[in-house]
Amino acid sequence: MLFLELAETFKEMETTSSRLALTQFLVALLKKTPVNIIDKIVYLIQGKLGPDHSSKELGIAEKIVTRSLSLVTGVSLNDIQLEYNKIGDLGDVAFSLKYNKTQSTLFQEPLTVEKVFDTLIKIANTSGPGSLDLKIRYITSMLNNSSSLEAKYLLKLVLGNLRLGIANYTLIDAIALSFTGNKENRRILENAFNLSSDLGNIARILAKGSLNDVQLISVSLFVPVRPMLAERAADSREALKKMRGECLAEYKIDGERVQIHKKGKQIELFTRSLENITFHFPEIVKMFADQSANNFIAEGEVVAINPDNLRYLPFQSLMKRRRKHQIQQAMETYPVLLNLFDLLYYDGQDTMGFAFFKRRGLLENIFGNIKNERLKLVDQIKASNIEEIEKFMTKALRNGCEGLMLKDPNSRYRAGAREWAWIKLKKEYSGTISDSVDLVILGALYGKGRRVGKYGALLLGSYSKIDDTFYTICKVGTGFKDNVLATLYDKLSKLIIHKKHPRVEAGALPMDVWFEPSIVLEIVTAEITLSPVYTTGRNTIKPGYGFALRFPKFTGNVREDKSPEDSTTVNEVLQIYRNQLKQ
Repeated sequence: MLFLELAETFKEMETTSSRLALTQFLVALLKKTPVNIIDKIVYLIQGKLGPDHSSKELGIAEKIVTRSLSLVTGVSLNDIQLEYNKIGDLGDVAFSLKYNKTQSTLFQEPLTVEKVFDTLIKIANTSGPGSLDLKIRYITSMLNNSSSLEAKYLLKLVLGNLRLGIANYTLIDAIALSFTGNKENRRILENAFNLSSDLGNIARILAKGSLNDVQLISVSLFVPVRPMLAERAADSREALKKMRGECLAEYKIDGERVQIHKKGKQIELFTRSLENITFHFPEIVKMFADQSANNFIAEGEVVAINPDNLRYLPFQSLMKRRRKHQIQQAMETYPVLLNLFDLLYYDGQDTMGFAFFKRRGLLENIFGNIKNERLKLVDQIKASNIEEIEKFMTKALRNGCEGLMLKDPNSRYRAGAREWAWIKLKKEYSGTISDSVDLVILGALYGKGRRVGKYGALLLGSYSKIDDTFYTICKVGTGFKDNVLATLYDKLSKLIIHKKHPRVEAGALPMDVWFEPSIVLEIVTAEITLSPVYTTGRNTIKPGYGFALRFPKFTGNVREDKSPEDSTTVNEVLQIYRNQLKQ
């Protein structure tokens, strides 16, 4: 398949902010894609080289692309930099330079999707001495064979800034329409996606077979399952009622949720957003390498601890373990404790269909007697009245936890689902049940005074899985230390888009700049109020009014462990608002 066909579709997608139009463009593309490369097309649409858990980063710096572009076009590095400073996107610079240059001498052979994908894989696998020159040769080879339009999107793929507004659920809809003719089949595809996190593979199976084949996809080792999520309740009384009078209460720990996969001596760790973080926690790998259980998938919460008293440290301490170098030093400065709380697979058997109390029993049998101060089962009690829950809450807070997780003893594990089988309770020091919220950065206003050259306020939003859309809820400008603000500014500069993202519903709210929804911040607020400005929950309580946060403040926690789709949902905001009315 010619890469030009893909580039032309990308161009059409960039011209629209309509979700329906984006889906139609995808359907047209998928229907004409040869079956043998359908997975590669899906990955490239996502701007990746594979599913989240195994896609490799290209690691291409802008300077490498600039040098490659200079070699192909004959334009000096300085002139390319000046053009880049003016346009702000090297893909657009490539389009401009190649469009204005005679094309006939540049073509050697047609550029195909297969060639581009395979070359990108080679770039990702290139390392060591001489790798820089080899990467430049790969990029220049593709550029030499590209038209101006192909060059534009080729460099966007190389730099990882292909921003088309295509989310997983939009892609699932398109796959369902393309190969089954009915969007209602998305539920079957979504279930397979929750188990495998691989839309490319799902599209390939469906293109070659049937929905029945997709339904055969099951949990497997080293393919992370999308995590089950919890609802929130106003207080222990409401939570216990939802649990029909009995629950298993566990400590809710402010750490990073991880999924541990083991088969023999092979051990890998994945975050809730499916990132492979095995490299960052060698002590956990060693811990399980020395353990006798041969194959399993377990879930736990990793938390940084004070090495002197083993007390839990804040989430941001754990994030300092996320580094490429000096891992040993990080291990010593920020040691960790792993609290296991669930078992999804054991000894060749999928255990997600087991009742939760049975999964917990298996965890106790397998890991309960391990003599290791850095590994434990999360603290848990069986509770059937409010007093037991409140007493356990007090104990959790004294031990440095956020609150409690209450779980239905008979519930099965539902990958990717958020439901009342799990309920989270947090208690602030005021003594009332409340919660921080995790919100996605959607846009920004430029700063004034000491924040000139940076952003003065960030527009934040909540997420709705129902329509896969982000809705605005507040602007926040307080709680930011200068170093955090500078780091965020650098990260956000790579996420700037020319117009509001297709998945964002912002009404008529003006912004100086819009971003690809990507970064999640933890926010605290005095209360949730009704607002005619923001779109979260609009018309739910009062016509023309949505929800807003009153006096929002950034806690200092950038939730690097959460994807934008893991942010606080519109429904959760509604629940918090209703909880306020009960107090």
